Amino acid sequence: MEHLTNFTYSDIKSELFRLKSKEMKANFFMTELQFNRLWSENKIQVFKTEKACFLLTDDDGFKRLYFIASDIEEIKYFLNNEIKNSDTDISVETVGNSKYLQDIRDAFLQNGFYEYSSMVRMSKIRNQVEEVDFENIHLLAADNKEEFQELYRKYFDKFVERIPAIEEIEGFIENKNAYYFSDNNEIQGFIVFEYYGITSHLRYWFVHPDYREKRIGSKLIQLFFNLGENIRRELFWVIESNENAIKRYKHFGFVEEDMHNLILINKNKKYEEPNY
Repeated sequence: MEHLTNFTYSDIKSELFRLKSKEMKANFFMTELQFNRLWSENKIQVFKTEKACFLLTDDDGFKRLYFIASDIEEIKYFLNNEIKNSDTDISVETVGNSKYLQDIRDAFLQNGFYEYSSMVRMSKIRNQVEEVDFENIHLLAADNKEEFQELYRKYFDKFVERIPAIEEIEGFIENKNAYYFSDNNEIQGFIVFEYYGITSHLRYWFVHPDYREKRIGSKLIQLFFNLGENIRRELFWVIESNENAIKRYKHFGFVEEDMHNLILINKNKKYEEPNY
């Protein structure tokens, strides 16, 4: 296995093309901006074989594993020979339907990893929009991006929710994707969603525990349901074990898709749902 010391984002994209086949398994969905930031901070390693390419990146006290493999046996080999005895927490996240994920799940579970959490995608066709009440709702601005990120660090699970870097938050601000609720000088709740063609994708939705029972969450989610020209489809991810949330969203017309986001870790840890 070759440990590359000189590589670019284009090189990794080329690996996706080189290894493309019906049997290919891959979870590389990093943007060029994210890749370049990690590279500039010396937080990324790349390994290559004839049938696979692997990336290990440094995150908030742990590593993330990305793979592109034309043969599932390559993944098993890498897990068993390259990172089996690592003392560092290593997380891997992969998305697909049940059939696609089965071999990947088995490969990791049989080679030192444990299932940490799993999310299911829910979606709904948007039929109509309503007028939005913007009272006490503000677009995120540069002067509160540090407070915004600190809420992520304090209340979000770093393995599941992918805490954004300051550069990503600056992207939310530039693209006007992030809103927050405040009737004082604190961020009491926020929502982040992005548009992809006719689809609105909910990224983050949060209400501070100190400000429950004020219907802040309801006001924020109305933005997601009603903003965006030409939006025809709304989607988001829900923890599969959160049956109450799934039932509630079904009441609003959302349906579960056979599309899952699987998170595995090389330590026997369990995800605990936030209590907010």
